[in-house]
Amino acid sequence: MIAVQNQEKTRRRGIFAGLLAALCASAMFAGAEAADLMPVRIGVTHDARSGPLFVAEANGYFDKHGLKAELDFFDDDAAIADAVASGRIEIGVSDLTAPFFAAAVQNHFKLIAAESSDQTGFPITALLVGKAAYDAGFRTGADLAHKRVGMSGEGSGQRYALAEIEARYKLAPGDVDLVWLPTPDRELAELSSGGIDVAILPYPVAQQFQAAGRDSFIIRLSDFAQRQQSALFASTRTIAADRPLIEKFVRAYQRGATDYSQAFLERDDGGDILPGPRHDEYLALIARQAGTVPDHLQPSLPYCDRLARLDAADIGDQLKFWQGAGKVAKEATAADLLDLSFVAESAKQN
Repeated sequence: MIAVQNQEKTRRRGIFAGLLAALCASAMFAGAEAADLMPVRIGVTHDARSGPLFVAEANGYFDKHGLKAELDFFDDDAAIADAVASGRIEIGVSDLTAPFFAAAVQNHFKLIAAESSDQTGFPITALLVGKAAYDAGFRTGADLAHKRVGMSGEGSGQRYALAEIEARYKLAPGDVDLVWLPTPDRELAELSSGGIDVAILPYPVAQQFQAAGRDSFIIRLSDFAQRQQSALFASTRTIAADRPLIEKFVRAYQRGATDYSQAFLERDDGGDILPGPRHDEYLALIARQAGTVPDHLQPSLPYCDRLARLDAADIGDQLKFWQGAGKVAKEATAADLLDLSFVAESAKQN
């Protein structure tokens, strides 16, 4: 009996030793596999515009493409541009603004993939028309002539969007009386008091103002002019030194953009959202990263091309606009700021 018990103990020890060896081997393999991943640092802000990026990271797409991705959160786009320029991070995210274009020219940045864009049905920017102007007949962009229009951020993409509306309706320079204000809150205060007729605001801010019972009328700028709002970029130095890393990054990011598109960007004939796969899960993820709640985020999720393709023509127009305004060096061309090869190459491989 004792001999049988000893044999059983020996057998159990052998099984345990085998399991322990297997676990150790598995851990060593996983450690070696993790060590083989190429590190990539990505500069972002806590903003819903980066929804496709958050989805790609949460789904492990960077790991699957051989990357160890680290999302570094910054307070603003200027800090991200500085970090890319200095080499502290490889990839950055930014709104397309006059300061960004100036930094891109100075530091030899290349736009490599799309993020959000202001598209019909997915508005980012709004004209919020005050009650008095609305009662006087303000209904469309043509009615901007001789109106006091409040705006914050002289070099913002909103200023370019307004210029597109002015061009569409053939408004002459000086037809629109721009009133520069320090913040969107100040715009709303001036609109309420009658200090301005119209405010140009992020669409969610205009929605919240109207939902609070304030008499106003919203015009979505994307119904009249579309624009690339934000994009991902890298320095030419990083691209030259480690092109395979950028290629892997874009392929993984595109998978996130495709998932984002399927989850959020389908609409029925009436324009209502048709929730796609993992809609609620992704909405909660993006809301958490953006520091808001899903119910507030849902109506204002921005558009992103499912393959993260950049609107190269619009980016060229934006560059020319800021050059004409004296904000960006005139010798720069759109070709200097764009590298479309990554999206094209990765699109073929997906």
